[in-house]
Amino acid sequence: MVNLYNPKTKEFCEATKAAILALLEIGMSERQVGKKLKISKTAVHYTKKKQAEHGTTKLLAGCGRKHLSTPRDDRALIRSCVMNRRQTSRDLKNEWALSRNVTSGLNSHRARKKPFINERQRKTWLLFVGDHKDWTVDDWAKVLFSDESNFQLMPTTANLLAWRKPAEAYKPDCLAPTMKHGCESVTIWGCLSMDGTGQIQLATMKNSLFPSAGKVFLASNDWIFQQDNAPCHTARSDKAWMENQNIGTMPWPAQSPFLNPIENLWKIIKRKMENQKPKNKANLFEYAQQEWAAMTAELCQKLVESMPRCMAAVIRSNGCAIKY
Repeated sequence: MVNLYNPKTKEFCEATKAAILALLEIGMSERQVGKKLKISKTAVHYTKKKQAEHGTTKLLAGCGRKHLSTPRDDRALIRSCVMNRRQTSRDLKNEWALSRNVTSGLNSHRARKKPFINERQRKTWLLFVGDHKDWTVDDWAKVLFSDESNFQLMPTTANLLAWRKPAEAYKPDCLAPTMKHGCESVTIWGCLSMDGTGQIQLATMKNSLFPSAGKVFLASNDWIFQQDNAPCHTARSDKAWMENQNIGTMPWPAQSPFLNPIENLWKIIKRKMENQKPKNKANLFEYAQQEWAAMTAELCQKLVESMPRCMAAVIRSNGCAIKY
């Protein structure tokens, strides 16, 4: 069946309007045209009148329901949305007594999770970025990025979905199991540079740092070590060990995991491990090792090459969280 209407505007399509005018032109009455095209006589008359008055049958500008609010109201409502982004549509409706939400492209979204940043930390970020904003990819290529990540034996249940029928809600394979005292997990240390990944190890870096540096920097000693400000790194014993080994470390701002390209690697590995079912912590570490070994040098290169863009993004955000 031929569709006579434009699905977006509910108006007749241009072909239908042209057919109406053509049949009227050859002498058919409005009633005859309506019967032939299976539309109402009123619709035929409206199309004829619109052509006579405006010289066109196209949808005219300014048609449709008018806004209930003035431009000033719209600006005030947009300011209210921006000042308190956690408001619901009902809150806005009650506050403004409007039947629509004038948000000029603003919509309610689930808040992105990022580490909390206080004012002191924000200023520290800006100082760090100011010192490194002119670093090139070649400069970042000399950095050995490191980090620890926690891997849980059981998957997180926050967004766990299950395909089931209504009566299967409490079947064991449809449940999101919870643990009374938390889930068993392992903390894994790893590192990468622009030339690829180093070794990964449970908990501590001391046995893997030099082998990893030797792997990614070959015989060169022209590299600097990056680590965050976790307590295990700032302890006196760790600092003393680093000094005894003559390892140059890079100052790193607190609460800034998204400045570290290795965070993206951990996310990729955890995503790939979602369908794995480790039996114990040793098995969990084996799966992590397998996925770590599959990370390519090309991927590491892309991550490190993003560092200049990352520095620029922090400057644009004035030291606030960024997408990286």
